[in-house]
Amino acid sequence: MDWNSLFHSKYLRGGLCAVLIAAILLGLWLPGTGLKEAQPDDPLKREGVREITVLELGENIQQLNTIVVPSGGQTKSTEPNDDVGETRPEETQPDSSTDDGSDGQEDGNQGADGGEITPSELSLVLTWNAKGIACAAGNTQAFSVSSYELNEDLFRFRVSLTGTQAQDAKIVNGISITESTQTARELKWPSDSLIMNPAAGTDKEVYNLSFTVRTAERDVFFRYKITYQKLPDVQLSFTWRGTGNHKGTLLCMPSGSVVDKIKSNQLAGGRISYEMKLVGSDAESAGAKILSASYISVGTGKSEELDEQDFLDIEMPAGETSNTYRISVSALANGHTAHFEVILHFGNDVTLQMRYILDDGSERKVFCQNKQSKTADTVYDDELTDGFLEYEMSIVGSDADSAKITSVKCTRTGNGNRLRTLKASDTVQLLLNKGKTGQNNFTVEAKDDSGNQYTFKINVPYKHKGDDNVVIDLSRPYEGEEVPCGTVYNLKVKAWSEDTDGNKISNIPAAGTDEFITVELLDEDAETVIERIPSKSIGANGYWEYDLILPIPEIGDEKQYYLRVYAEDAYGNHHTELRGFTGKRREAGQKIGEATIYVDMTVLRLGVTGPIYYDVLADEPISYVVAKAIMGMDTGEPFGEASNTLGWRGSYAGTLDTGFYLQWLDTGYSADALEDSTWPGSTEEEVLAAIDARFGARTGLATLWRCLYRNGLNKSAGSGSRIGEFDYTSGSGWMYSLDGTYYPGQSMSAVYLKDGDVLTLRYTLAYGWDIGGGSDNYGNIVGYCVTAINGDITPRHQMEEVEDPDGSVRYVCRCCGMVQDCPHAHTTYKDLEDGTHILLCEDCQAAIGDPLPHNWTYAAGDTEDNHVCAECGATEQHFWKEVEGTNTATCTEPGVRTVRCSVCGMEKEEEAEAKGHTLDNRWNHTALEHYQKCSTCGEEFGRGSHEYVYEPGIGWEDYACRICGELHEFLCGGALTIQEATCQKIVYHCDSCGYDMTKPGTFDEYHDYVDGFCRYCGAEDPDHVPHEHDYHETHRVDPTCTEDGYIEYTCDCGDTYTDPLPAAGHTWGEWMPAGDGEEVRYCGVCGAEDYRTTETDTYSIQMLFLSWLFPKMHKK
Repeated sequence: MDWNSLFHSKYLRGGLCAVLIAAILLGLWLPGTGLKEAQPDDPLKREGVREITVLELGENIQQLNTIVVPSGGQTKSTEPNDDVGETRPEETQPDSSTDDGSDGQEDGNQGADGGEITPSELSLVLTWNAKGIACAAGNTQAFSVSSYELNEDLFRFRVSLTGTQAQDAKIVNGISITESTQTARELKWPSDSLIMNPAAGTDKEVYNLSFTVRTAERDVFFRYKITYQKLPDVQLSFTWRGTGNHKGTLLCMPSGSVVDKIKSNQLAGGRISYEMKLVGSDAESAGAKILSASYISVGTGKSEELDEQDFLDIEMPAGETSNTYRISVSALANGHTAHFEVILHFGNDVTLQMRYILDDGSERKVFCQNKQSKTADTVYDDELTDGFLEYEMSIVGSDADSAKITSVKCTRTGNGNRLRTLKASDTVQLLLNKGKTGQNNFTVEAKDDSGNQYTFKINVPYKHKGDDNVVIDLSRPYEGEEVPCGTVYNLKVKAWSEDTDGNKISNIPAAGTDEFITVELLDEDAETVIERIPSKSIGANGYWEYDLILPIPEIGDEKQYYLRVYAEDAYGNHHTELRGFTGKRREAGQKIGEATIYVDMTVLRLGVTGPIYYDVLADEPISYVVAKAIMGMDTGEPFGEASNTLGWRGSYAGTLDTGFYLQWLDTGYSADALEDSTWPGSTEEEVLAAIDARFGARTGLATLWRCLYRNGLNKSAGSGSRIGEFDYTSGSGWMYSLDGTYYPGQSMSAVYLKDGDVLTLRYTLAYGWDIGGGSDNYGNIVGYCVTAINGDITPRHQMEEVEDPDGSVRYVCRCCGMVQDCPHAHTTYKDLEDGTHILLCEDCQAAIGDPLPHNWTYAAGDTEDNHVCAECGATEQHFWKEVEGTNTATCTEPGVRTVRCSVCGMEKEEEAEAKGHTLDNRWNHTALEHYQKCSTCGEEFGRGSHEYVYEPGIGWEDYACRICGELHEFLCGGALTIQEATCQKIVYHCDSCGYDMTKPGTFDEYHDYVDGFCRYCGAEDPDHVPHEHDYHETHRVDPTCTEDGYIEYTCDCGDTYTDPLPAAGHTWGEWMPAGDGEEVRYCGVCGAEDYRTTETDTYSIQMLFLSWLFPKMHKK
């Protein structure tokens, strides 16, 4: 059966008809069967329904935010992320008015929009000892402070706000908590002070400072954790002496370094003598001693141990004229190890002077030492013509006669630091670096008659003098304002650059590299600079703060001054603000600042009273301050009375204006002291025993009173709560210190407070010896091993070995006479694992004496890797250093060397690796090549041909090697002839060295025109006459029924173009039957056929299908 028969089969038609009927019936039955399961959604069956709660006005509506779900459902809040379930106690926010910032409020670091406050938006800066420490909102900033950095353990600080939100924020609370005792103290802002003491039984304490800052939206918190360490006041004094009167004394702080320069002509026979010793208020009492001292010669690598006093021979490296010796010293004081460094620079007195004159005739000089770098003052482009600087270089100094300049080279950042060779007196064009400051670096070499080499480096910054489009905001003084003289006057300055449309570009810092602000005080003629005022800190909204203190007029009550503020950005844009004002003599009693007052009675175990905040008044002596702030007196005009006072009754000698000193104060406190008028006993043994019984053996107070007795002070009776001179001892009385400076030694009526000062009244029992002062003429026979200040009484015994008549040995403090309980019959050394050991009693385990450095030795039986302490047996790895002159290795071949331990002196021989080549970091040149050499063996590296590139200048041009930087003119100087030339480049050929050098550019005389256009750059020939085309038909392709044709036209010059001929389309004949229900027609031109279905078969798809299924019912 063929496909046509199958298609017209009655069986196929019947089967398809049945399938169609079944599909129709199934579609009618299925929807009815699932009606019950497909009910519409009823939200009331899925959601719990609560009763309506009627609220009266003022009731809490928060309960409506919760929907209760029955049958174990979950609670949902209508407010996202709002937990209104059971309140937990730890989630309760404290009252911000009493919060110290330790809890709640997301730690106080959220911004106005609820996000975190960034440091640029708001930070708090704590400034102390010229250090500014910034803290971000919600953060804790930790740092350390040692007693080395404080005077009288007084920590003075200032706080300020900075950032974009600082103007709308203010400090509302400050508190300090001492960690060991958890005692709190309110802080004052913007400035305050803390007396720092170590925790009991330690040498450290932690102080937690917290500041609350109120913004427009909330309170935020800033915290500082300050770790204080009490260290002995010990410094290193280093004194050197040379020939004649040449000498110097350097004072070095622990962990610090000091520097001095010594000229060769100051040496005595090539050496100096020196002496080093430990000084400071605790140097003796702390038993300070130098553990070790050594030096290293930087130029030669030589190192040796040093004695505390000796001669130091100075060696110069071969071919060098200078050397640096670094002296390292380790010391021990009260168990603390301190390190010091003394740096001595030795060299010939040879200095380079660079002299140049600017267009306005002003002369500038720059001096540079050997192997040093010096930066000159910035030169602006309006000070030179086209940037050309004419200069003169010379050698000056006592050793200058034999030194001659041998080389001057210059690199400029404005042309990629290409090297240029110059003369000692020459002209060079200074260049800018991308619109900013250009660095023009001169490297000058010199040589003396002895063959010594000298190297100097000078940088001349060159900057564009831009437009006057910098804005300066100077808050005060106003024009013509009266400013009090002798008073701190706070200036606030802000500067920024703007574009041509007046839009702010960026703020200008007070002291940047390429941008800066200067503030100067000028005289009444606005010409002479009286003072350049340094910036103090940056405050709110980017304002730099300066402290202006006008001098008090010598004649009259007022004087005219000017303030000149100059700001410049990185591109040379600038502006000057000049403002005149009047300095007026301040009136007595006028407020000029604030001070802090403490009363210290530690020697009587009464601690410290304070702080008392005091308004500092002009011309008011400290005697008035004490009378007002301590005794509550009203001193009348012009100083009146104090707003804060202790109100203690008291008496003084002299007057408030002359010879004032305190006689007594009734503090209301009872002293912890020996009240009787005589010492409790007839012998020293009895007195010391009574003191120990009264205060407790080995306590701080017992140690103090033992020292008072043993130093010969007479005993007198106390006066209860009235504390005054000659109470308790013959050396008692009131002293004062100012700003941490121990006891000025002047009457209080002769000294005046300044803004920010800290005044401490301190009671002494021993002419000041017991409180860190004292005079050599009074009250000191055997010394004091205790200091009692700022609430701290810490003994520092100075033990001595004493042999009894029976031959036994005791250890006794030479100051207080305290005796070690144990006779220490059996002792041994214990390694303290810090580079020292200490003598330890095996019976009582007490430490005897002070720690001592290890005595390192090396014996043949010891391990090769370590040396051993002869006393305690501690081991330590050797510190190997190569012995000079023993290394036989070369640049390429290994060898052997001798190394010596710098500690114990052991030596050994070991293999030495090849040293490797050391390039001399400069190019050597010939006319044809460049190369580098190893400074050790002389082997050449990098030899190659010059690769010249064009280097233009103003008024000159040359070709520089892109590798070595040298100019062709200086290397060869041969004549250049044109080898090749186009409109875009000219290739020159040197007749001497044979190199080809290309000069890029535009050269109109070398255009090569073809058909009116340059074949290199495409430029049109200005003399070219355009051609007029004459076209004729040269080829034709006729179109067909379906394909396009065309006609081609050609000019006599060879140019062609075509015109299209569109396809004609078929020419159809009549339709004719073609059988099987189709008709056909033919194209009369190409014979193409076209078919269509006859009318009987053109029903719709549905009718066609039905006629196929039921052919007898649908016959036409």
